[in-house]
Amino acid sequence: MAKIEDFSIGPLEIGPLDDGQVKKARENIRRERSAESYRPLSVAIMGQTGVGKTSLLNCLFGTDLAVGHVRPVTRRPEPVPVPGTSGHMLTFWDMPGIGESGAADETYLAMYLERLIRCDVAIWAFHADSRSTAYDEQCLRRLLDGVAIETRRLVMSKLTFVLTKADTLTPPPWIFDMRGDRGTFNPGGALLRRLEEKAAYYESVFLEPHGDTLLTSTYGTGEFTVSDDRLGFDRRGVHYRGHFSQRVCDTYSERYPAHREVFSRLRDNHRVLPCSALFRFNLTRLMTGVVNRLGPTAVFRFRRLLQDVDALTDVPVATARTYGNVMIWDGERGAKAFDLTEIPL
Repeated sequence: MAKIEDFSIGPLEIGPLDDGQVKKARENIRRERSAESYRPLSVAIMGQTGVGKTSLLNCLFGTDLAVGHVRPVTRRPEPVPVPGTSGHMLTFWDMPGIGESGAADETYLAMYLERLIRCDVAIWAFHADSRSTAYDEQCLRRLLDGVAIETRRLVMSKLTFVLTKADTLTPPPWIFDMRGDRGTFNPGGALLRRLEEKAAYYESVFLEPHGDTLLTSTYGTGEFTVSDDRLGFDRRGVHYRGHFSQRVCDTYSERYPAHREVFSRLRDNHRVLPCSALFRFNLTRLMTGVVNRLGPTAVFRFRRLLQDVDALTDVPVATARTYGNVMIWDGERGAKAFDLTEIPL
């Protein structure tokens, strides 16, 4: 059996071939990869109005969409074209926020379903400092009700659920890890546990009940050979039918430790991720998770956005200093007692 190595699909079993046939097969793989690299990538972001969808989109993809701090700004699906390294276009869709009015939501939900079916990946955003899930849950069910099982599975496979504006969860305080003139924001231990609890709750509400329709996939290395009733693989990647919970991930990882990274990527597909556009917290994980969902060929379409993915979390020290939202005023002396922007570092 001849094998053709291609990093996007791993070793490909093609049967006994002569040199000419092997050369032709290699050319076909390169042609397929080239065609994929020029296909526009479409990403949609959605959720209730005011949860910070546009801000998150701007931070992730370097766009400059208008952000409305009082009134909703996005009234219709907004395409945001971004040029790729080879001149082809990536398209991101900033969707109208639900929850503005009942009449508007009916129109918006129809837009959502159409865009979810057509786009490559969709991000559904919730406000991290909210305990209310009923309305978003109702909207998701209305999206999925009345459509074929294949459509429900397609829609759910594209959705990445995130908790936005994680910076609003205080106290306890956030930690700014300063390295020279830049740094990164990270939650302290108590705050991290709070974020993890919230994420687990949202996962139980928005993913666990849909376990019978979920199908998650990621790219493999060509060496993955594990198969059971729910887990399988083919030339395009590794697939799992059902909710890939933390418990499922741990079970497979213990049973097949050589494939921990594959199971970790499958787990990330069903993980609700807290993030912050203001603090640029968890943006690298979110961007990487989007790519994991798309598969290995997405590397070609996403190369421009992944080149500096680690820089997504960097915040200038001068900017971080302005985030201190408490100034202590000494009323007796009539003077400032503390102002973070004036404290020498």
